[in-house]
Amino acid sequence: MLTKPLHGWTDFQLEGTSTHALSFLDDIAYEWLDHAIHGLETLSPFCVKGYLEPDRFLCTVSFCNCHIIIEDDERDPLTEEDILSEYSHTSMIAFCKYLHQDISQYFEEWVSFADWRHNAEIDKRDELTLKLKKLEDLIAEKEYFWDENRCFL
Repeated sequence: MLTKPLHGWTDFQLEGTSTHALSFLDDIAYEWLDHAIHGLETLSPFCVKGYLEPDRFLCTVSFCNCHIIIEDDERDPLTEEDILSEYSHTSMIAFCKYLHQDISQYFEEWVSFADWRHNAEIDKRDELTLKLKKLEDLIAEKEYFWDENRCFL
């Protein structure tokens, strides 16, 4: 889903969608983990965002699908030409598993992805480790909600 961060960029792609290059202007690992954790804790859809320089990237993670919107970052009213919409049949639990895997696999690169955004006194490694552990625990705890005999109301 997310490639190894390189020079302040990472590529994002879900099955059936385009590849989108996201910049370090959003600290993706930390921000997306927070949203994923909250989504699983509350069993509620959540949204993650990124900056494409110049456009905005939004991905709404619902129970059974992800909806991607790319929109112009200008303040003018949007037209249909200013918006790209895609979707993927990727469930919330799958999205969270991919997120955990991709950040864990390139842990050091994610720690330093957007260094300029964090207070130097905070140990980013410890913070990221705790967030990954929390997400891992929630995945194990909530995975049964995606069994075949379950539904979301």
